[in-house]
Amino acid sequence: MSNSNHASRARQTRPAHDLARSPSTRWRGVAFGALVVAVLGIGVVLATGDLLGQRGTPTTANAIPVRMSMAGFEPQVITVKAGQTVAIDFWTTDAAPHLQGGVHTFISDELGIREELPAESRRTFTFTAPAKPGDYDVYCDTCCGGKESPTMHGIIRVEA
Repeated sequence: MSNSNHASRARQTRPAHDLARSPSTRWRGVAFGALVVAVLGIGVVLATGDLLGQRGTPTTANAIPVRMSMAGFEPQVITVKAGQTVAIDFWTTDAAPHLQGGVHTFISDELGIREELPAESRRTFTFTAPAKPGDYDVYCDTCCGGKESPTMHGIIRVEA
């Protein structure tokens, strides 16, 4: 018997259970493909969280929104009036693995401020601006070089 005859006969005598598995095997492949696409989609959303913008809403009216990221403060200059009670809406979309201790910090040695913000969160804190006008340094000490990094500094500008 020739090889082509043998192959033709093998195809004709294929067991019924082999034929029955074909559609289920296809569905498994489709389900697996859908799962892969879903996992990759979730990964892209988590990896690009910085591009998605603010999460949540401020809890205090008239709070000044300040975003912390690995690129620094946004805005870099926060302008307030002397003696004013200031509310800062402090938020970040950075993930914990990118942050030392899983937090960003908002520190001003001159103003006695030290606030921590967990990864991918937001919170509001208040302080009283000094009576003396001037520029006061704020920095994050837990990310991208900390206090030594020029990008991790901002200014609280106090005006009369």
